[in-house]
Amino acid sequence: MKVKDIYDYLNEYAPFSVQDKYDNSGFLVGDINAKVKGICLCLDITMDVIKEAAAQRANLIISHHPVIFDPLKSVTEGSPVYELVRNKINAICMHTNADMTKDGVSDLMLDLLEFGQSCEVLEPIMPDNTGYGKICNLAIETHAKALAEYCKKAFDCTVVRYTETDKPIKRVAVCSGSGGSTLPLAIKAGCDALITGDIKHDVWIDAVNNDFCLIDAGHFHTENILCNHLCGILSRKFNDTQIFVAQSSKDPCSYIV
Repeated sequence: MKVKDIYDYLNEYAPFSVQDKYDNSGFLVGDINAKVKGICLCLDITMDVIKEAAAQRANLIISHHPVIFDPLKSVTEGSPVYELVRNKINAICMHTNADMTKDGVSDLMLDLLEFGQSCEVLEPIMPDNTGYGKICNLAIETHAKALAEYCKKAFDCTVVRYTETDKPIKRVAVCSGSGGSTLPLAIKAGCDALITGDIKHDVWIDAVNNDFCLIDAGHFHTENILCNHLCGILSRKFNDTQIFVAQSSKDPCSYIV
């Protein structure tokens, strides 16, 4: 089995052609014809992840965030790209294509929250309605604090931030990662709450002014869930290969609570 076989399978699950125009998903480092010895999955290709992959003799890392995003002006010792090449580790990155695909990250959020099937896309990007985020209607209405506590448990978060409102919550939007910019879309779609991460101060103010329940469950916690999903589907397809989620794929932040 070659890296290209893995790439082709992932391309069926989440076509790289649907990635957003600003993105850099795809096969980014290495030899696409190299024989796969082991696969390591992570959210970000950090130095610790590379060390773990090398120790486990995995020569393919699949990440959500691209290890090369902005143009590189140098590749020097100690940088992730340099260490990948030095250790002969290949890299495939699945970013916005995995965000927007069917059964993508937002759908995984809904699965963890046990909200059921989504009824519409929050932010359509493609003509076929492919896009970011999902909207669903809850079977039983809830309230802001209860929903925030439920998110903390579902995503195993250290901290969850939210805006308080007395309004009952029935219609909820979710958007993985940094989805604060979708707040106006959620409000326009008649949602009572938006669950996302990495929310900026001005977005919190907009939520308060609209008496809207906004929940920040963290960029890491709303996207790292992709790793276990990919590990599962890859293990079923390529069951004779070592495939694992890196233990070092963890929230880069520490918290005082």
